[in-house]
Amino acid sequence: MLYTLDVGAFEQTLIQQAMAAGQPIPERIANAPRLLPGLDLYLNDFFDLDSERTHGFSLSPIPWQSIFNYGKAWDFDKEQLDDLIYFVRKLDLAHLNRLRKKQEADNAKKPVRPSRKAR
Repeated sequence: MLYTLDVGAFEQTLIQQAMAAGQPIPERIANAPRLLPGLDLYLNDFFDLDSERTHGFSLSPIPWQSIFNYGKAWDFDKEQLDDLIYFVRKLDLAHLNRLRKKQEADNAKKPVRPSRKAR
């Protein structure tokens, strides 16, 4: 999932550009992670459920109830529902960690404004 979010959307363009320039395919793309058969279902489910999180003042996980209702809407049986909850939670945790790191890096780049008292 992290690969898909970082590079996946641009993968084909980068491959075409490298080939047109007579350059090797970038190592990150050539050695891209591959999902085991069947796991793409959970990745797609995660992307569907991503819009279910609340957008307040901080990053928040996808609500458990949203994952559960999604599985029920698609007629997942008990075992499939357990797997859905497990995999979506794992993907969500990795995604939130990625966003937190990006947010921290962005905040570190922002200039600090002096307080009114310092003027």
